[in-house]
Amino acid sequence: MEILASVTFLLILSSLCCFTIIPGLCSESSNTKCIESEKKSLLDFKSSLKDSHNLLSSWEGSDCCNWKGVSCNNETNHVVSLNLGYWHLFNGLSTAWRIGGELSPSLLALNELNHLDLSSNDFGGIAVPEFIGSLKKLSYLNLSNAGFGGRIPHQLGNLSTLRYLDLNSFYFVHDLYVDSLAWLSRLSSLQYLDMNSVSFGNIGDWFVSISLIPSLSVLKLSHCKLKEIPLSFSFLNLTSLTYLDLSNNEFYSRLPNWLFNLTSLQYLNVQFNQFQGSMPDEFARMTSLEVIQLGNNELVGPITRTISFLCKLRTLDLSSNNITGDTASLAEISAGCAGSSLEVLNLRDNNLTGNLSDWLVKFRRLDTLDLGHNSLNGVIPGSIGKLSALKYLTLTHNGFNGTLSESIGQLSELILLDLSFNSLDGVVSDVHFANLSKLEQLSLASTSLAFGMSSSWIPPFQLKLIGLHLCKLGPKFPSWLRTQKDYSVMDLSNTEIEDVAPNWIWNLSEKILMLDLSYNLISGKLPSTLEFASISILDLSNNKFEGTLPTLALSMEYLDLSNNMFTGNILRLVSYPLPILSHLFLANNLLSGPIPSSICQDVELYVIDLSNNQLSGELPTCLADIWTLTALNLANNNLSGEIPSTLGSIKELRTLHLGGNHFKGELPTALQNCTTLVTLDLGGNEITGLIPAWIGELLPVLRILRLRSNFFNGTIPSQLSRLSSLQILDLANNSLSGTIPPSFGNITAMAQTHKPNERMLEDMRNAVRASVNNYGPSGYMESLLVVIKGREQEYSQNLQYVASIDLSNNQLTGHFPRELCDLVGLQNLNLSSNRLTGRIPDEISKLKLLESFDISMNGFTGSIPTGMSVLTLLSHLNLSYNNFSGRIPSGYQLQTFDYTSYLGNPGLCGPPLNKCGSNKTIFSIILACADGDDECDSEKLGLYLGIALGFVTGFWAIWGVLLFTKTPSEAYFEFLDKLIDKAPFARKMGRYDEEDDEETSSQTY
Repeated sequence: MEILASVTFLLILSSLCCFTIIPGLCSESSNTKCIESEKKSLLDFKSSLKDSHNLLSSWEGSDCCNWKGVSCNNETNHVVSLNLGYWHLFNGLSTAWRIGGELSPSLLALNELNHLDLSSNDFGGIAVPEFIGSLKKLSYLNLSNAGFGGRIPHQLGNLSTLRYLDLNSFYFVHDLYVDSLAWLSRLSSLQYLDMNSVSFGNIGDWFVSISLIPSLSVLKLSHCKLKEIPLSFSFLNLTSLTYLDLSNNEFYSRLPNWLFNLTSLQYLNVQFNQFQGSMPDEFARMTSLEVIQLGNNELVGPITRTISFLCKLRTLDLSSNNITGDTASLAEISAGCAGSSLEVLNLRDNNLTGNLSDWLVKFRRLDTLDLGHNSLNGVIPGSIGKLSALKYLTLTHNGFNGTLSESIGQLSELILLDLSFNSLDGVVSDVHFANLSKLEQLSLASTSLAFGMSSSWIPPFQLKLIGLHLCKLGPKFPSWLRTQKDYSVMDLSNTEIEDVAPNWIWNLSEKILMLDLSYNLISGKLPSTLEFASISILDLSNNKFEGTLPTLALSMEYLDLSNNMFTGNILRLVSYPLPILSHLFLANNLLSGPIPSSICQDVELYVIDLSNNQLSGELPTCLADIWTLTALNLANNNLSGEIPSTLGSIKELRTLHLGGNHFKGELPTALQNCTTLVTLDLGGNEITGLIPAWIGELLPVLRILRLRSNFFNGTIPSQLSRLSSLQILDLANNSLSGTIPPSFGNITAMAQTHKPNERMLEDMRNAVRASVNNYGPSGYMESLLVVIKGREQEYSQNLQYVASIDLSNNQLTGHFPRELCDLVGLQNLNLSSNRLTGRIPDEISKLKLLESFDISMNGFTGSIPTGMSVLTLLSHLNLSYNNFSGRIPSGYQLQTFDYTSYLGNPGLCGPPLNKCGSNKTIFSIILACADGDDECDSEKLGLYLGIALGFVTGFWAIWGVLLFTKTPSEAYFEFLDKLIDKAPFARKMGRYDEEDDEETSSQTY
């Protein structure tokens, strides 16, 4: 719409120039003959330019009025127009063939010049010449996108007759700026002003200067870094303004009040700012409005229903705000006169609720409807088929359900249909597409729609985009796809196809950019070469493809062949340079042989993932030549030798996986230069030496450190605690000694809780699919094997939320550091199979997120802290083979574990072990209390001591007399012996005592 309005204005302006303002501008008459002095001026001007491709080759001969781009007045023969804009000179030449150089002031000899166009050339950042301000009769000046830079000269304010000024510099990086706008206020005749992408810096009074131009009709100030805008204005002189573009600035306020006094305004664009508040009802006063673009702001609340009064409104764009309310507001707008005029309705990415119903058909002129990324629900009504003018229909990312109405097939003008990411189900047949002969883009991705076309069906359309991810197309390849010859993007991933890839699928046209067949069960072999195709993105991962790798097209940017059964080596794939290849995924195949040094030719690679293959040999040292590399994953192969120190030259490296190989030697100190490393995984190798302190000192953003199953020795460097972002620390299965650094309690990332983002992986995957340009350095999904809950698990999409410390199977000594209990974000803590002693601190209860806790096979003593019973997320516990004693704390949590969690602690009792009461004496209780049992406090200890003293006193009061008085004692024991000898059950009593002893013994470990 913006382009249409601009073109309309230019056509009007051109007509004025031709017939009123600039006589002779529209024709280069052969009856005129230029003035000699002006001819010389033009030749001097030409000589100052760089015209290496002779765009001004016609500038020769005696009559300059016939030169290309030069127009003269038919009556006076004066040069009145100089049109050297690239698009005027363009004759099918390369866009690199533009004029540049310097601008000679010889133009000042053209006294009658009123039209100067130098647009879309490349003057290499030179300043706009001040002498242009002396061309007094200029009414038209177009310097847009011509490569000028620096400050715009104030002398342009001298052009009092100027009606058209275009300084747009959107397509160039040169910084064109203004330091004052006072000169603008002197251009009293100005009707058209375009300063898009000119930096206004900190000019706070920009609006004051512009508001003093009474005849201004078109104002374009997009991308100008404007920050301040007055909310009210006492004197507004812009009564002629019909076109206002303030988009892509930095305004942070509500919509200004003066805006609604511009009653002549037809086009309003303030999108991509931070305007706040609700939509004012004052829009009803702007009855001339045809286009409203308020998208990408922070507007809230419902849509003002006064929009329904704007009878000329053709475009309403409120996308990417916080608009709320249900669709009742849309129903009211459709009932007003705006419903009869609207052609574009874009409410994408808001918080609208409700459903669609028959009110939708009242927008009878609608050709674009975008309600994507809202919270709409219900069925898509069949009445939508009555929107006969509809060309673009987008309802993606909502809650629509049910089947798809066959009335969709009546939208004969439809070009784009996007119903992706909804809960649609049922069968789609050829009836749904019967009349869609103009359809070019079809996206039904992430629905549950099943395609039930007949095998003989021939679509009436030729699609350019086919997005059917997660639809049910299989088990055979849909035969109708064979008819599509012009597509550039085809996504058939996860569509239940279980078939041999047909030969026609490899008939890739020159237009193709992306082919995604991933997550199916497609088998077969690839063609020996794909060099014939211009494909950029090829994803065949997670299928059953086999055979050798193909040679690739030079246009390949993203290649994913992982999780298949490809064999052979990778030399064929990288035998020649692939100049723009950025992502190479070949993981989980059967590839063998060495990594060829020719891979280093692909110097634009961001990601290399060759993990889980059978690659062998040493790493090529030339990997350092791939300076763009951010992720290198070679884990789980048969690679050997030492880790090349040249890897330290890859300054942008963020992920390094070399685990599961046979690398030897010490960790190269050159890796300390990789200061952007986030993941360092060297586990499962044969690396020796000390864990270097520089890991904690020089790798400040490290989040994952996995060195398990190597031959590291010495102590754990306390410097690792400086890694504030560290979430996974795995040093298990080494020969480390010494104590656990108490400073580990300072690791910030583990002292915070990590709540998963609710956005699903499918959203991320689809966002990447949406545009080829999104396949950048962030296109690598990190994954890692983590030992948690006694087994090895692979984490990928949730890896960023895992917090784990594993120091098991080493020779660590000392106590359990109380400081570890400050790591409240920990989910896994494994200190098993070391030589740790002492008690478990009571503060262990602070680790509320702990899911797995293993301290087995150490020398811990004392009782189990009662606070462990509040660790309700704990699902794996192993305290076995220590020296714990006392009762297992009561409460539901600790009794849910199997008795093997407590095995090998002779002093422990209580569920799930034996009951404690039968084996405890007062004296054992007192000893346990003296040892610090958690069940004892000072009052209980006093009670137990009192009972013990009473027992001792009573015992010696009675039995002391018997023991030390011979006659009574002998008489008493003699009486007992006789009584036992005569008892018929004596033998049985003895057997029962033996069994009781055995039972007690069996319950005590």
